[in-house]
Amino acid sequence: MKQLSLLLIFLLAATAVQAAPAAGKSFSVTLGAGVRTLSGDEEDVYDSFNLVFSLDLAYRLGKSFEICLHSDYLSAEGELSITQDPTTLTVLPVEAGVRYLLGGGTVIPYIGAGAGFYSVKEDNVIGTVNETSLGFFAEGGVRFAFAAAVFADLKAKYTALSITPENNSINLGGFSLSGGIGFSF
Repeated sequence: MKQLSLLLIFLLAATAVQAAPAAGKSFSVTLGAGVRTLSGDEEDVYDSFNLVFSLDLAYRLGKSFEICLHSDYLSAEGELSITQDPTTLTVLPVEAGVRYLLGGGTVIPYIGAGAGFYSVKEDNVIGTVNETSLGFFAEGGVRFAFAAAVFADLKAKYTALSITPENNSINLGGFSLSGGIGFSF
């Protein structure tokens, strides 16, 4: 009986989502996960592909534009090049940008760009670096609508970011590939 009740609730919810009107849905929330590379010297210290988790809030303006507020959480572990001591890197951005949606319907490709404020922390035996920096990003992706209010999102993104602790420039930019599930309101 409990299984039948859960099945009925699921079917009613799916029907309600399908029946919801697509017009007027201008706000979306997307939760995602993926991998990110690091450029420069950091590429030798940390893994080639580091897990990243993301939250994206977007507001649609008309049919073709969105403004977005985005954050990724990157936490990487590695070993220092010379001493082989453990080191950790955490990057937490708050990014704002615009997207141009290249179509409509069930498949929606898009491109976008913007800027972000990045908080970077690296901790190892040499010391701890706590830096903030301005960076930029460019992205491209595609959304697949399952229903009027639910979609899958696949995205490729490049981040340009460098920090300068103690007048030493460190490049933390890189590519990321991610996928997520989004909900429109």
